[in-house]
Amino acid sequence: MSHIDQIKSKPNLTSDLSSPETSPSRTNLPETGTLSSSSGENVYLRNYHTLGRADNCHTHLPASSVSRLHAIIFWQDNTWYIEDKSTNGVWVNEHKLQTGRPHALNKYDTIIFSSKDVGLFTLTNNTSPQDLLIPVDLNQPLTPICLDKPIHALSEVSTLLWREGSWVWVDNETLPNEKRVLDGDIIRVGKHEYRMQFNQMSSNTSQYLPVAQTLEDLTFQLNVSNDEEDIQLYIMDGVQTAEIKGYRIQSQLYLLLYLARQAVYDKQQGYAENQRGWVDLSKLSKDLGIETENTRIRLHRLRSRIRDVVSFSNLDVCQLLQLQNGEVRLNTSNILIYKGQQYESQNGIHRLL
Repeated sequence: MSHIDQIKSKPNLTSDLSSPETSPSRTNLPETGTLSSSSGENVYLRNYHTLGRADNCHTHLPASSVSRLHAIIFWQDNTWYIEDKSTNGVWVNEHKLQTGRPHALNKYDTIIFSSKDVGLFTLTNNTSPQDLLIPVDLNQPLTPICLDKPIHALSEVSTLLWREGSWVWVDNETLPNEKRVLDGDIIRVGKHEYRMQFNQMSSNTSQYLPVAQTLEDLTFQLNVSNDEEDIQLYIMDGVQTAEIKGYRIQSQLYLLLYLARQAVYDKQQGYAENQRGWVDLSKLSKDLGIETENTRIRLHRLRSRIRDVVSFSNLDVCQLLQLQNGEVRLNTSNILIYKGQQYESQNGIHRLL
């Protein structure tokens, strides 16, 4: 499966939108894929780079017209591609892109996300993505450091070693032992601090979004604790797996669990596919102990969560979580529910993640 068909997912990342050094010129920027904005900032592109309003996007674009996941930019076959994932659109050289279809970028192409109010971005460097050390103090006239594998000397006493899929920091003055450096970690080089940014893809760290061209391409696995206080969702396409979990979204996952159980029950009862899983919205709200409007809000947020971690092609998450005529359902038969490590339902044979 190509990179166009496999999309990386990585939650809880901070913005990679960083200011360049004072009075920058194109010659002093690092040799790595770079977007330069009309406001004078540089975005150093990862192998797979997300841009949008969501806090976990690599580049955070806070405008209200920007979608949670507005676009992805990725490196494949020595070319940068951009793909529109938004509601309000992406323009390259003033031509609107077709949603969900990757578009090859050329050097100095201009990009608009949603509107010109968000800013105009230019691909000022179209070379391959490189791991970087980015200056923490943006007021200092410092250039990001491109890291050379397998050894990159930072100073006479400080070195970064590429070992078994990760960087290891050796500093004879400040570190008693070697230290593995993770994405986002801070490294001091002389008097200055730098933040590690992993831009390249390695087999140990890469993850991709599942891809769905039809609803049957996806399997939904719900791992539920015995007291049903903790629910984890795994979405699989047979190759890649995306994970949705966390305390703050348990109410949304419990709604999904409710709908999943109804869909499984109706299948077991032999209902036709177009009749399975439907639940009256008012009954669902009553069983959840919330107002109907709150149920609609949870459903909308759950759709957004799933849309963020699945690459849908030729369909939308609204076809998966359907709401029509006052009824709602999870429109799939590929559902696995595990409660306390035991099968509660099983359609096919899968291992517990």
